[in-house]
Amino acid sequence: MVALDDIYDAAFDRDRFPALVERLVRVFGAKAGFIGWSDVGRGVGFQAEFGNDPHWLRQYVETYAELDVMRPLLQSVPEGVCAPAHSLMQTKEVRESRFYREYLAPQGVIDNLAVNLIKRPGIMAHLALVRMAPAEPFGPGECERLALLVPHLRRAVYIQSHLVRAADHAAVIHVSTGAARQSMLLTADRTVAEIDPPLAARLRLHTGDRLGDGVIGAMVQRAIDRGDAVAVETVDTDGLSLRLLCEVRSLEPNRFGDIASGPAPTHAVYVTLLDQPRSIAFDAIAELYRLTPTELKVLRDAIEHGDLAGIGDRLGMARATARTHLHRIYDKTATRSFAGLSNLTHRFGRLAPE
Repeated sequence: MVALDDIYDAAFDRDRFPALVERLVRVFGAKAGFIGWSDVGRGVGFQAEFGNDPHWLRQYVETYAELDVMRPLLQSVPEGVCAPAHSLMQTKEVRESRFYREYLAPQGVIDNLAVNLIKRPGIMAHLALVRMAPAEPFGPGECERLALLVPHLRRAVYIQSHLVRAADHAAVIHVSTGAARQSMLLTADRTVAEIDPPLAARLRLHTGDRLGDGVIGAMVQRAIDRGDAVAVETVDTDGLSLRLLCEVRSLEPNRFGDIASGPAPTHAVYVTLLDQPRSIAFDAIAELYRLTPTELKVLRDAIEHGDLAGIGDRLGMARATARTHLHRIYDKTATRSFAGLSNLTHRFGRLAPE
């Protein structure tokens, strides 16, 4: 029999789903198996299979999916009901179909023990176990045995779908922090629970490492103790100078964290790479404040060089003309000085350098 631990291990680790499908195939005397789900609204999903012939899988996708007369019949079965397909395969409609003659019959498909694990608005999940000749069709006893596992398989799919949703959310947060700002999560004993790969490479840290008393460990501890940002200078893996700004936020521990993934993180550490320049969205500034192409050139030059006196020389225009354009920019952006203009412009820092 399939152990419930196998099902829930797969629920929290999608890489274990193929092994779970293989176990189901062997326990129920099938030749091949499939489990999958799709979130229609978000256009995402997951599937795992075992024992299917790659040639026929490709043929199904390329040709026979749209000819599958059995799919709508099987999908009409109520949620959670185990439905062998052998009786459907004996009907005239199926037997005379091109799908049966060119796809099912050549493979020797005898039966398909199918279950709609989930039939809800937005998410559909299916399990299928296929028997080939000379095997016998699935019997009532096997349906009853599988029915005992269906509630747990349904929960596994829900858990995995929620983990995917959480991963998507985390990816959005990661992107929104920008390439110059990266993060890691620490447990109470300063063990790295998660870390952004680029930051891991720069700091030579890995998930599971404990922060020592070196520059990085001391930086993080000072930020925790002070409750404020801390800046330090160290070297990267190439021996080059690396200036970092560290900020730490306390997290509410997840009381279920020990079950799912070890001790729950207690602190989120945000590290800004101070030597990595941020790219300014100059075109967005020009569009918002209706700057002319020439005014945009003047703005870009002024910000990138920080030298107002040399704008005209660098752009090939008279200094008085450059000053005129600069004052028009001040008027349009409602700034009164270069300091104010610079402050405004840097609010348009892009998420990542160009």
